[in-house]
Amino acid sequence: MDLSVLLAQVPVGEYISVWKTIPLVVIFLIWTRWMTWMDKDAPAAHLPRIENNIGQMSAGILAIVLFLYMGGFWAAFGVMLLVMIVAAAAYLFIRHRKVGLGDLQKQFSDWIRSFARKPSEVKVAEGEVLLFNRAGSPVAAPPAEAPERAAYDAVQQVLTDPLRKGAQRIDVTPGEGASTVQFEVDGVSYNSLSLPRGASAGAVSFVKELAGLDLKEKRKPQTGGFRATLDGKRRELQLLTSGSSSGESMTLRTDAKTRHCLTLQQLGLSGTQLEKIQASVAEGKGIVLVSSPHEHGLTSMLYALIRSHDAFLSHIITIERDPDQDLEGITQESLPLNATNTEETERVQWVVDREPDVFMINEVRDPKSAAILIKYAAAGHRVYVGTRAANTFEALSNWRKIVGNDKQAMQNLEMIINGRVLRKLCTACKVGYAPDPATLRKMNMDPDRISKLYQARTEPLRDAKGNPLSCEFCHDLRFHGRTGIYEILQVDDEVRQIVTSGGSVNQLKAIFRKQRSKYLQEQALSLVEAGDTSIQEVLRVLKAGNEASGSSSRPASRPPDKGPQNPAVA
Repeated sequence: MDLSVLLAQVPVGEYISVWKTIPLVVIFLIWTRWMTWMDKDAPAAHLPRIENNIGQMSAGILAIVLFLYMGGFWAAFGVMLLVMIVAAAAYLFIRHRKVGLGDLQKQFSDWIRSFARKPSEVKVAEGEVLLFNRAGSPVAAPPAEAPERAAYDAVQQVLTDPLRKGAQRIDVTPGEGASTVQFEVDGVSYNSLSLPRGASAGAVSFVKELAGLDLKEKRKPQTGGFRATLDGKRRELQLLTSGSSSGESMTLRTDAKTRHCLTLQQLGLSGTQLEKIQASVAEGKGIVLVSSPHEHGLTSMLYALIRSHDAFLSHIITIERDPDQDLEGITQESLPLNATNTEETERVQWVVDREPDVFMINEVRDPKSAAILIKYAAAGHRVYVGTRAANTFEALSNWRKIVGNDKQAMQNLEMIINGRVLRKLCTACKVGYAPDPATLRKMNMDPDRISKLYQARTEPLRDAKGNPLSCEFCHDLRFHGRTGIYEILQVDDEVRQIVTSGGSVNQLKAIFRKQRSKYLQEQALSLVEAGDTSIQEVLRVLKAGNEASGSSSRPASRPPDKGPQNPAVA
């Protein structure tokens, strides 16, 4: 019989089901994509690449074998899917133990956003920064012979390494013969490179043109903005330029509009501290002093506090000297940095007359302003006041000095919060060591309970052949991300009585302990015990913070500590 006749008699659809084939193909494609991603991720996460590939491949083969030998399509399909999910979960569990999973959320978000973004017609060399002008159009690299090519290359030199390392700020400062480039990551400055003055001037002019600034004006300060993309990550850059006798300098701030977008849960507060603050927010009246040394998270805490109030149900107004970012649903009133006391008081009175439910001011200098705020808080409103201080007791002292009358200063004061921010060790390359018992005792840490701590590595990473490697998590900065440490004093009748009767700081510290509160150093050492940071980082932060505010916070003996909850970059 002719083969065509035989084929014509085959009942199409009874041997192969198209609808059952589709889920198999989908699962196969997903598993292939998973294997490709894991193959690249394992080395970056400092996990054995070959062993993980063998394990995942074996799991995939096992899943297919079980599918082929089991009866019933959907039961077999379910078992195959389960085996693959278990294998993937096993890899993620191992990764979590090694470096965590926090970075995967950002990878996934960037991947999703990549579908929404229109592909750019302008291409750059691999590893270079793609620049966008003020209008959002990509800027192509000038031809090699073009006069502006040298300036373009200088901009690439200035931006590439700092952006790849997650810089929050980049400074180009002219000097004699050359300009220095520095960048800041997590509050710490790093030297980048030196540029000839001609190249530096060209780079400044190039980015000024991107930001739409006046190229002829080289003395007066100017501010603008533009975008840049590196390794698929988009960054918003705020540009500030100014002139001097040495030449034109520039400062670039990255993602300035979102740097303080943190909730209370993301600041690093312990569980007990978070409960105290949330209870205070719910109460919604009285004055809360929020304090820290310079560059230690004061704005982030103030913004997190006012965001914890419902901006759609509550009328919220702020007065800020040099506002850092726009807050949705919140009215922000700007006050010049050099505003006089009279201007400050007039602005405070003007805002109070508008009767907001929540009022925040990031600094108070005039006693008359403080008196207005105290009276306003007495009417059942919530007021947040920022101040620079090394600890809660110094913040209280600052407030008493501004007000000038202890009874009035304590009248509606409800809580004092003081904080610092410190860097977290890179989870991928931190180094464990056995601490010296004598050193632990000096820091009120229990040598019988602590057998291992971590510190930043001092030697480069190396592969099996001894070749140096770069850590893809911290880019060899040894630290990655920041978290906050805080101390809180609840101002109750007992605290008010001590202050108004002329009591001592030691009496206040006794109440602080009675409230089961912990000092900054105790909070920081909890992070050290948990392996999140190092003793060296704690000493750096506490010393720098105390010097910045001109005082110190004496640590007391440490009560039992369960450590912080929900630590995040503050």
